[in-house]
Amino acid sequence: MLVDDTQFPIVRMHYNRADDRGDEVSFQIFERLLGRNQPFVLVGLGAEADQVQSNEERKRLTLWMKRNREALHTYVRAMVYVEPSPAKRFLAKTSAPIFQKFWGYPIVVSASEAEAEGVAARLLAGEQPAQIEAEQPDA
Repeated sequence: MLVDDTQFPIVRMHYNRADDRGDEVSFQIFERLLGRNQPFVLVGLGAEADQVQSNEERKRLTLWMKRNREALHTYVRAMVYVEPSPAKRFLAKTSAPIFQKFWGYPIVVSASEAEAEGVAARLLAGEQPAQIEAEQPDA
């Protein structure tokens, strides 16, 4: 995954690209983002690769998330996940409560990057994710 924070407070997470610098850099970027003490929105792009995380990777991610749960809940307004496929959008939306319970922030699913940009702007302006989600079509 490649994390692009050059347009903060919108932070893009490219799931279909690898960061040549390694996973540690992604953790460092997130630490820096949370350390800014400012709200931001994550925009998830590209289908996640069909790679299986090792137990060690899952454990490391879970421990990091637990250490940073309060800051994640405070500063991440939401993840806006871009999924062009209606069927996959539906599946992502049905998984939203589990996502929020684990990460501590909500997920809003969008059909396009342009739509995601609009959703991110609304979130940063203070609109609630549930209101935005309620206005979106089911798939």
